[in-house]
Amino acid sequence: MLVSPSEVVARAKATIKECTVSEAKQFLTPEILLIDIREAAEFQRGYIPGAVLSPRGLLEFDIHGLVERTATNAEVAPEDREIVLYCGTGGRSALAAETLNKMGYRNAQSMDGGIVAWSAAQLPIEVP
Repeated sequence: MLVSPSEVVARAKATIKECTVSEAKQFLTPEILLIDIREAAEFQRGYIPGAVLSPRGLLEFDIHGLVERTATNAEVAPEDREIVLYCGTGGRSALAAETLNKMGYRNAQSMDGGIVAWSAAQLPIEVP
């Protein structure tokens, strides 16, 4: 039996942590790793200040090095690092959070609504 993409996302969202845009805004400190998992062309149209780009298709291969390179506190184990992921509307980031959980990251979460919700809340967006 085939499953729709929305069903796959719904199943992922049932197993992961999610934060709202307003919660994500409060989380944005140097200790939090904010990852934009959209494609490079999407990132070029604007991103949340402080975000690093790691497209969804490369995230599993990039994450360990990314966590290591951006560590701000040597006392925090990589698997305990606070990670907030976002995409366009929250589907891809939910799947990404599920994947990071499976890889052992205990504090990965998806920002519900993605950059569309961030923009609708009139929060800052940087354009390269």
